[in-house]
Amino acid sequence: MKIRIKVKLILLIVVLILAVVPFVNLTLAEIFNKSKPEVAEKLYDYYLKYPVSFQKDEVLYKRAETIISGLSRYRIMMGMKMGERNLDYSTIDKAIDSYKKIIQDYPKSKRYTLAYKGILDLYIYNGDANNLENWIKWGKYSEKDEIRGISMLYEGYVHFSNREYTEAEDVLESFVLGNKDIDYMYYFLKGHIEFAREDFQKADEYYGKASEVGWGFDSTLFGNLVPSYRKLWLEELDYKNGENKIKGRVTVDGVGIPLVEVYLQKARQGYSSRGIDFVAITDKDGYYETIGVKDGKYDLGIGVGTGILFEKAYLEKNRFNFEVLDDVEYDFQFSSAMKIIKPKAEELVDGNKFEVEWEEVQGAEFYRVKVVGVGNSSMFTTVIMDEKRQVDIRGNKAVFDIEVLKHSPLGYSIDENGVVSPGAIMGYVYSEITVYIMVDAYDENENMLSSSAPMTNYYDMMPSLKVGGKQTEGERLISKVQYKEAISHYENLLLDDEENIEALSYLAKLYIYGWGKGTSDAEKAINYGIQVYELTGKADVLLRVLGATTPSQYRENIELGKKVFNIIPEEYRDSYYYWYRGDYYRSIGEFEKAREDLFLADNVRDSDIIYIDLYHGEYERAIEFLKDENTKLYFMSKGKLMDGIELLTDLDKNDRELILFKEFLDRYLKRELDYEERKDDFYRVYNNIKNPDIRIILNEIKADNYWD
Repeated sequence: MKIRIKVKLILLIVVLILAVVPFVNLTLAEIFNKSKPEVAEKLYDYYLKYPVSFQKDEVLYKRAETIISGLSRYRIMMGMKMGERNLDYSTIDKAIDSYKKIIQDYPKSKRYTLAYKGILDLYIYNGDANNLENWIKWGKYSEKDEIRGISMLYEGYVHFSNREYTEAEDVLESFVLGNKDIDYMYYFLKGHIEFAREDFQKADEYYGKASEVGWGFDSTLFGNLVPSYRKLWLEELDYKNGENKIKGRVTVDGVGIPLVEVYLQKARQGYSSRGIDFVAITDKDGYYETIGVKDGKYDLGIGVGTGILFEKAYLEKNRFNFEVLDDVEYDFQFSSAMKIIKPKAEELVDGNKFEVEWEEVQGAEFYRVKVVGVGNSSMFTTVIMDEKRQVDIRGNKAVFDIEVLKHSPLGYSIDENGVVSPGAIMGYVYSEITVYIMVDAYDENENMLSSSAPMTNYYDMMPSLKVGGKQTEGERLISKVQYKEAISHYENLLLDDEENIEALSYLAKLYIYGWGKGTSDAEKAINYGIQVYELTGKADVLLRVLGATTPSQYRENIELGKKVFNIIPEEYRDSYYYWYRGDYYRSIGEFEKAREDLFLADNVRDSDIIYIDLYHGEYERAIEFLKDENTKLYFMSKGKLMDGIELLTDLDKNDRELILFKEFLDRYLKRELDYEERKDDFYRVYNNIKNPDIRIILNEIKADNYWD
């Protein structure tokens, strides 16, 4: 009797386990669905593998939706790159397999239609035209009306992407309206076709009908998110109805990629978190052609499925936007990532130096090495200089000195209180931190030829360095952003050892950046930097200080500034040196000297050189500078500037408005005012100048400073 009871108890426990465990897995998966999709995916997998489970079709669908998580594309604009989850092909294939499992095993599932549509969406997302075509054909012969209707819509979309608008409409003629679950797709596609034909009134009407029908709980359409704001976007689109077409091609290793979305917006417009509405789609060979757009400066971009980008490098061009005055061609090219030979993953740096070696790229003029650092709850990417202080490196290897990198002119962030990130003071390669290594190859025009850094990848697959050693007490305070405490610590060290190089070096940088708004002390910073130079013969710290010195600080320390620029030796007089000295001369009003130095600097805004020429009335010199193809103006129009400057030559130099304009340039070049004050000053001058020739130039200055 007892034995029977025990058996029954065991059976009951087994049944409870079989019933409860799957339920727990499913419940937890629902909890982690949005916050931790990778955890939810595993829990769904456990559920599906369990011998006793129900509603597997529903779970298969949820698993697929969790994997793709909204299907947002990676957006690559000329001035910005933005992506969310990194989905490689194998991960996307898991979602496709889940959808296919529903189609194969659960023909009566309420998720059957959405699973079919999901397959088509993911093949578009992957740029896989062949599998997309096969599944569209499969849908044509389905017994289900909805499946045939969706097949028809996606066939129409493929014709639309190939700019075969008549064929797309011929397909849609057979579509039967009346099913609100898929009617919105029909109206969106009809709107897209009319948009491409530039009948914007009809397009607006169709987008309006799509909004009226709605799309329920479905979030994807034609391989992307549902373009829910497209009607509003079209109504506000101010560059349509132009004569200029932008054409080009999207390729990976020379092969055209179909079904890529192409975006366009005015330069310096900012970027919406919801994405950008497309103006073109690439055809089966990767070519695209936009609607006609008006003259102007534009930022062009594409939206690509992340699987396409996995382990592929984007070959960036050295431009953030372009001016459209006629038809323009612009390609987006990707290539397989170049290989880094040294270091391997998590290679330990024992000492102050490390070597990076990479495969050579045909046609490369120079290479740049970058570090991606992860530490102290932050992440950063920056170009680094080698031990010879070179950023543009010839050859396929370079040695880097951590002591040099501590003081290199690198990027950094500043919070709303004016507090800089620790990297501004410590550099980006220091003890107790892991950095990932990337190498980019460039041609003579600074166009990228290849990169070791793919657009999407997993960091644990990248070459990386673990920097050995321990941080000093002062470095720990800096890494915790305890800058005032770090200053006290280092000043106390100097009481015992006035030649302590670490203390002098960090104090120079701590004082130039300060610990918040209004706390910087340039005089102290420069004097500490001079002491480092006099003790070591190295000017890295001084250059770091000069790079962070403001125009007003230069004006307050004119003689000290002159002294420090004179003592820096020739071997340190690189592009950064001339940039900083040009900034010094400009700040104190010695504009001709500033022009000479700025002309030698690679990192300066070329527009400042033009402003100096305009201030001195050197109009022909300004025009010649504008004609030089190496002169880069990211937000101003060369053509309009040259037209305006040509007209200035006829003005009397004593013209009241011309004098007012030059007085403004004097204040602007010296940076006597902060950004908002300069903006107010500009508009005061702008409103008091009626001369249309001067106003042409003022309008370009407005564009250059984003004062629209």
